[in-house]
Formats: sequence, structure tokens, C-alpha cells
Amino acid sequence: KEEYYADVGIQYYVLKGAGLHIDGVFLMHLNNQYVYDGKTLDLEGLFSSSDLTEAAIAYQEEIPEMLAGLKEMLAAADPPGITPSKHCNRPYGCEFWEYCMKGMPDHWVIQLSGIGQKKLDELEEMGIYDIVEIPDGFSLSAIQERIRNCVVNDESYIARGLKEELEDVESPIHFLDFETFALAIPRYAGTRPYQGIPFQWSDHILHKNGKIEHREYLCEEDKDPREEFTLTLLNVLGSRGSIVTYTDYERRIIEALARDHPEHHKPLLATLDRLVDLYKIIRNNYYHPEFHGSFSLKSVLPAIIPEMSYDSLAVQEGQEAGIEYMRMIDPSTPAEEKEKIKKDLLKYCGHDTLAMVRIREALLKLF
Repeated sequence: KEEYYADVGIQYYVLKGAGLHIDGVFLMHLNNQYVYDGKTLDLEGLFSSSDLTEAAIAYQEEIPEMLAGLKEMLAAADPPGITPSKHCNRPYGCEFWEYCMKGMPDHWVIQLSGIGQKKLDELEEMGIYDIVEIPDGFSLSAIQERIRNCVVNDESYIARGLKEELEDVESPIHFLDFETFALAIPRYAGTRPYQGIPFQWSDHILHKNGKIEHREYLCEEDKDPREEFTLTLLNVLGSRGSIVTYTDYERRIIEALARDHPEHHKPLLATLDRLVDLYKIIRNNYYHPEFHGSFSLKSVLPAIIPEMSYDSLAVQEGQEAGIEYMRMIDPSTPAEEKEKIKKDLLKYCGHDTLAMVRIREALLKLF
């Protein structure tokens, strides 16, 4: 990645300036193709090394000018007047993002889904930061034009095909969500660095008679959860009914489980034909101005069903769920704290699947 060249270049500059003799510069990183055998970590296989000596030396030419600019910025009375944009979160998030966002309109042009930096620069040159100010005829993609029209007219977009797609399901309808954790150093046999390991699922089942049933699983022990996860999942899904997910993440996890557990390969892959992606249905057929350009569940839910926001939950997003799970299975975590984490995780995952039920229900009421 480009940022690593700057990283090693600056480290080379500092060490060389401190009087050290540098024979070579190497970047060591994890090999995501390495598969842990469950016994001893093969460090040579786990790590890959790249010789960046020439790149580090070449980067030295850029450093003096960069340092001069940094010194000038630090000596100034006011912070630099840089308009916040996509570069602010690349390669890493900036801690001043909220500070710089204060002056931006509620419907800032960066919320146009998929908009590139070139288009943002064009709009900035025109002095346009609010979506409502974008003139007719300005080149936008179909979905960006849809967002603009919804904001300008303060109304939702509802495609004719929305109802048909929402109803193109077979009962009982399973609304399914997984939670996973990913470790840099693989922990279980047959896993790779940063591989998503599923430890929890929630399934809200909508039966033909309108009854809603909730089933769930959470591995509470410090062990490889995948076998138990798979068996309980296959049991609840059975062989009938559509399986509604939000994005294709669950599909990818099921495919990985089928790859790593050949004894369950056939029944796992059989579930894939039953999957229905609610994210794609909404993205293609519906937009609400309060989405603010995002089709994530956490943006869509409060716009459609305000009383079901995530604000009251102790766990509010997937990465946090993975971190909390690792705390729960840690032997040093007190029993009382483990129980609290368990309840918080079950509530969060269940909230995701119930949210999908309610969103589909609310969208169907539009017709």
C-alpha cells in the first residue's frame, strides 16, 4: 500500500539522521494465505517480507519539502483551511473530522453515493457544498441523481418494482444476521490471518400466518465456535423458506464454512440459493433523504423506523461486537461482566434481524 512507502521512507530518514548505518529496508506483513495447522505457528509462513530499500531511498527527496510545510503549518496562528473530503479518511480516519465537519450542510455533497474526488473538486470550484444547490444538468450517476432529487424535493424515492421484490420470497422467511471476530494471528486450526470467525447468529422467522419466532445462538466458551455455529444454524434454517440478509456478508461466511468444513459442505451450499439481500433491494428501489447517502442498516433503520435506532444499545456495531465477544470468553473477565456482555451481544444481534423484519414490513405498507 502507498502509505507503507511513506512509512518506511520516514523511518529510514530518522534512523539515518540519528547516525545509524542502514543496510536495507524491509516491510514485514502478514501472509493472508497462511493456514494455521492448529499446532505450531510457522512464522516464516505467517509473515511475508518485501525489500523496499530502493523505495525508501527514493522517498528521501520528498522529505525536506514535506518537513518545511509541516513546520510552517505548526507555526501558523490558525489551523489549515482545508475542506474536509474523502482524503480525510484515507488511509486512516482523522481525529479532527467532526471538528472540520461543523460548517458543512446537513445534505453535504459527499453524501452522493459513489461520488469520486474529481466530481467533488468540480463542485467545490463552483462553490457548491449542499446537494440542493447542484444545478440541473450536472453530470451524476443514476443513484446520485436519485439522491439529489429526493433531497431537493424532500421526498422519498419508491421504485415500481419494490413491492414485487419484497414479496418475491418463500415462507417461512428467515431474517438472518451473523457476528464474527477476526484476529491477526490465527487462533484455530484451518484458519487464516484476519479470517472472519462466526460466533453468533440471530434468526427472526416470519411464518405464513404472520407469527414471528426468534431463534439465536452465541458460543459462550473459549473454543473454535464454527462447528457448533454451523450445526445450530443448519438446524434452524431447515430446507424451506427464503433467508433474508443485509448485504452479502452472511453469504461469504457460509461459503467459508463450507470450504473449511467439507462434512457440512452440501447443506451449507444448499442455503445459498435461498438468500435474499435486503440491502440490494433497498439500494435499487428506495431512498429516503434521511439516509444521507448511506444504505447501511444503521442509516436505513432510523430513517424508516425512528423508534428502533441503535442509540440505546450497549453494543452498536459489528467490530465492537467482536471485541466484546473476546472479552466475554477471556478467563480473566469476571463472571458478572461475562453475563452482561452476553446479554448485550444477544440484544444487538437480535436487534439487527428484527430491524430487517420491521423495515420490510414498513416498506410494504407504502403500497
